[in-house]
Amino acid sequence: MDPIPPHTILTDSSTPDDGAAYLKFERIFITTKDRLHYFVANLTGNPADTKDIIQECYLRLWQKIADIHEDKEVLPLLFTYARHCVIDYLRKKASQQLYIHLLEQQAHTTVAAVETDREQWQQLQQAINQLPPKRRQIFTLVKQEGLSHKAVAQQLQISPDTVEKQVSLSLRFLREKFQR
Repeated sequence: MDPIPPHTILTDSSTPDDGAAYLKFERIFITTKDRLHYFVANLTGNPADTKDIIQECYLRLWQKIADIHEDKEVLPLLFTYARHCVIDYLRKKASQQLYIHLLEQQAHTTVAAVETDREQWQQLQQAINQLPPKRRQIFTLVKQEGLSHKAVAQQLQISPDTVEKQVSLSLRFLREKFQR
């Protein structure tokens, strides 16, 4: 395993107020990095994705470093972060594979069918563009990028219920648009 130095995880914008937080983070990083790497590598099977997920886990840890007590076990928290990141990774990967599968199926269709699909796709994109900006953003993150409602809620700093409601309203709007 190529170790990820702690300073590459932390960005300039995340510089701590004092060196104590950095030292705490570094001690935690050194004691947990190998076990976290093994855990994530077994789940993903992909070295590049493993490295990205580990970096995301430590970034989340850094954001909560002030609340972390070194005398408590930190590894379960990191494993929880890792599980959530791997689930998001697998969900996104499945969505991408489905999209690739659909593209492969379309490659076998006739020119007329391709033209029809392109027109329908354009109509769908036009209909999506008619959604209010925030609703369109939520819909795109959930349905086109494959993020979970919870992930979108965290990213946009809104309630998961709001995400669910906005996606529902978007789907209702699109159904009505295509039933005409």
